[in-house]
Amino acid sequence: MPAPTDSAAANAAARERILTRLRQGMAAVPARPEVLELDEDWLRRQPPLGDPAERFLREQQSVGSQVLRVPTWEALPAAVAPWFREHGIASAITGRVERLTPLRRHLAELGVTVRTYDKPLEQQRGEVFGTDCGITTSAGGIAETGSIILVPGPEEPRLLSLAVPIHLALVERARLHATLGDFIRSGAYQRAVPTNLVLVSGASRTADIELTLAVGVHGPRLLLVALIG
Repeated sequence: MPAPTDSAAANAAARERILTRLRQGMAAVPARPEVLELDEDWLRRQPPLGDPAERFLREQQSVGSQVLRVPTWEALPAAVAPWFREHGIASAITGRVERLTPLRRHLAELGVTVRTYDKPLEQQRGEVFGTDCGITTSAGGIAETGSIILVPGPEEPRLLSLAVPIHLALVERARLHATLGDFIRSGAYQRAVPTNLVLVSGASRTADIELTLAVGVHGPRLLLVALIG
C-alpha cells in the first residue's frame, strides 16, 4: 500500500493532467465572430430600455411585488415602516450587515421583534423559520427583467430570503444593470466568484397540471422591493 504522501502526490498529478487537457481544449476552440455579430444585430432590434430604475420597478410590479423608491439609506427606515403595519409584520430577521443597524433600531422602536441570523442554523432554526419577514441587501439588479441579484454568504445566508413568508429586498439604484448580459460583461461577480448567485424576479410561484397558480410554495409569498437612490 502506498504511503499517504505518495497517494496525495498521485492525486495532484492526475488533477494537473486533467486541467492541462481542459486548458488545451479551450485554446483549440476557434473564435466564432458570427455569433457576436448576430448578438449585436439582435440587440439593435430590441425596444429601448428607458430609465433603468423605472423599468426595474415596473417589471417587479408586473409579477405582484410591492415596490418603493427611497432617496437615501437614511430615509429607508421611515419609508418601509408602513409596509410592516400594512402586512401585520410582527417579526423580522436580518444578517450581520452593519448598514442595516438603523433599520433594525427603527423597527424595534415600532414594536417589531427584530432578530439577527448570526449563529449556526441548528441553533436558530426556530427563529429563522418562525419569523414573518427576512430583510436582505443585494448585489444589484437587472432592469430589463426586474431581477434582484442576491449573493448569499456568511453575513446574509440564503435562508433570509427563502425560509420566510415575506422578503424585503434592498437594491441600490447605482448597482442596476440594464440587462443580464451587461451584468456578466461588467465582471461584477467574476472578481470574486461566489459559491451561490441568485436572481429573484418575484415571489415564489408554481402551477400544477391544471395551471392552478400557487404562490409561496418554494419561498416567500410576498416580495417587497425598496430601490435606494
